[in-house]
Amino acid sequence: VTVPQPARLWTSTLLRTKETAQFIKHETLDGAEFDNGDKVSWVNFRPNARRNLDELYAGVCDGMTYKEIEEMYPDEFAARQNDKLKYRYPRGESYMDVTLRLEPLAHDLERTREPILIVGH
Repeated sequence: VTVPQPARLWTSTLLRTKETAQFIKHETLDGAEFDNGDKVSWVNFRPNARRNLDELYAGVCDGMTYKEIEEMYPDEFAARQNDKLKYRYPRGESYMDVTLRLEPLAHDLERTREPILIVGH
């Protein structure tokens, strides 16, 4: 017999990840025991939306295709092609910004004892 274990559920703040996560059961585990002996009532897979997991924000180009960006903002398109890692969209983010945003999340992952299911797409 498998005994349910406490587990966490992290999603991005995007609607599509929350919609995916809605199908995951959120059973309450009464008397769930942690490795230090503490017993608690635990809601398994309680959704925790975290902005750190959101996709790169493209600022004024958000929602546009690369072709549309190339046509409307040719200088921005060329700058991105030149250095995708450090390029920051106007009023948006760069991939470097995203890695900095993920750093605190990595620390939380290291501190968390329970298994974590992450929904971010």
